[in-house]
Amino acid sequence: MKNVPHNPFNSGGYVLSQDHYDDLCTVRDKLLLMVQLAVGATSASDDCTMLFVRRVLIGRLFSDLGFQISDLVDAIAKSKTQMGRAGVH
Repeated sequence: MKNVPHNPFNSGGYVLSQDHYDDLCTVRDKLLLMVQLAVGATSASDDCTMLFVRRVLIGRLFSDLGFQISDLVDAIAKSKTQMGRAGVH
C-alpha cells in the first residue's frame, strides 16, 4: 500500500494517501454508475423500461459504499489529527 500523501487539488485542504484517494474515486464511480442506472434513458420509450436488479446486489453496493466512506472519513480525521500534532512542534 502506498501511504504517501496525495493532494490532487493543491489547495492546502485535506491530504489523502494515494490509496485513500483511489478509494474516494471508486466511491465516486459507483455513485455515478447508480445515477446512470436510474436516469440513463436515451429515449422517451426507455423511461418506461423496467430494470431488474437483485436486492442483494443493491444491498451489497450500498454496504460497500458505506464502509468505504466510513474508512475515508476515519482516514481524513486521522490525517487531520496527525497534521495538527505536527504543527505543534
